Amino acid sequence: MRIFHGRPGAGAVQKETLRAAGLDGAALTLLGALLDGADGQTLTLAALAEQHGVPVRRLHAAARSLTADGLLLRVKYESPGGRWATDLYVFPTPVTAVEFEAVRGRHAGAVTLTLEPDCAPGTPQPAPPAEPVAAAAATGGPLEQDVELVTAAAVREVLDALPGQLTVLLPSPLPAAVTAAVRAALAAGRQAEDLSARVVRRWWAHGYATKAALGSLSRPVGVAIALLRPGPCPDPRCEDGVNLDTGMPCPRCAERSEDFHRAKATENTPPVVNVADFPTPTPPAFASLDLTSRIDPETNAAGMARTRAALAAAKNARTTPHPSRRTP
Repeated sequence: MRIFHGRPGAGAVQKETLRAAGLDGAALTLLGALLDGADGQTLTLAALAEQHGVPVRRLHAAARSLTADGLLLRVKYESPGGRWATDLYVFPTPVTAVEFEAVRGRHAGAVTLTLEPDCAPGTPQPAPPAEPVAAAAATGGPLEQDVELVTAAAVREVLDALPGQLTVLLPSPLPAAVTAAVRAALAAGRQAEDLSARVVRRWWAHGYATKAALGSLSRPVGVAIALLRPGPCPDPRCEDGVNLDTGMPCPRCAERSEDFHRAKATENTPPVVNVADFPTPTPPAFASLDLTSRIDPETNAAGMARTRAALAAAKNARTTPHPSRRTP
């Protein structure tokens, strides 16, 4: 992403401003590095983390905090040529409404434009539209308190929870399938912190952490989606076998497990053979068998003649001395 100074000429007061802002160490390091960078310079949080010796996860959290405070303005836009890009505007003090609109005006020619935060700090937030809630109530859908508003900040929070060993393998820009998986999970009623916990839990429980340590983690996009997507249980309040409302094991998962093991046991069990279904046949009485009618006299006589000839030849061979034993 490219870094721009949202308020040119503010570098002379940046140190005093940063000391008085009450930022933590990571946020102070990140904001100072961005303000010291050249206007239009391309930077990444991973490169800054390596340069300053700070974990990249802390810089991601610091970026979220600075964005929420209005010190960073993230602009993601699609150019008329179909290329996506992200610009980051940095301010030594929170962005004003005039500066916010000025940044928006610089990207007036973009086909698609997303700004985070959505407006300058202190600006009244517009009320969310009531049509989706009314439509959901009319169709028997979720009630108003169950409707999850998918915001850019929530999506970014979940994406920042992806393990660092995985994010370095993901292509840039991030594939739309990963972002769509986050939005689908948020729209299903999960909070951003729930999805972040799901990512960390599955990363270790499913063995992805071990594969990443061994360098054998293949298909990183598929792994990211597997960490984010809902489980197979049809209960919407089930989170990997645990009910979010009660904290107890999900009963529907227990039923599915029993059905699976029962079907597996049935497949591996050999069929039971009932001996009564296959009675042993009773042979006929020996006295009732007519054996003489089945003997062919000519065949019997020929066989006896061959047998006598073979016996006679064998007897002659025994009585005739071997040529080597004859006397001269």
